[in-house]
Amino acid sequence: MKLFRSDLEQLISNQLFEISTDNLGLGELQVAGNIIMCTISVETAANGYRIYGKLNARLKESCDRCLINFIEDHESNINVILTNDDTLLNEKNIDIIRFAGSEEFVDLTPVFHDLVLLAEPFKKLCDNDCKGLCSNCGKNLNLTTCACHLSKDDTRWDFLKKI
Repeated sequence: MKLFRSDLEQLISNQLFEISTDNLGLGELQVAGNIIMCTISVETAANGYRIYGKLNARLKESCDRCLINFIEDHESNINVILTNDDTLLNEKNIDIIRFAGSEEFVDLTPVFHDLVLLAEPFKKLCDNDCKGLCSNCGKNLNLTTCACHLSKDDTRWDFLKKI
């Protein structure tokens, strides 16, 4: 997404943008509707501008326990400094983009790419109380109960029980 100098100079406030995921290069990550919504505000900062706001992505995910597909909303904070000050470019914990006085626009695509990928959780669960699949028959225990009974005569673990 390109943000033009005229938008920066107007100091936009809470402007809503729809961003297509086609150009973000998200790999296997799927976004519902292939659209990401973001609300951006701009304020002046030392030697440049500060862009801040929220990025909302509806990610299509598969539960790690029961394997059903579900959609989950993820929100990330946008906080970017545009500057031509070389001393700030080495600053950590802040997204800083070099923005010279002669440039007509800034491309925020790499920032949005990173924010969407970082929003994806390590453990994807359809519900915190998800029961998962039966390890014997494979039925989804959230939808039904199974008639599987683990044999009490299972001797595979006897050696470890003795330890």
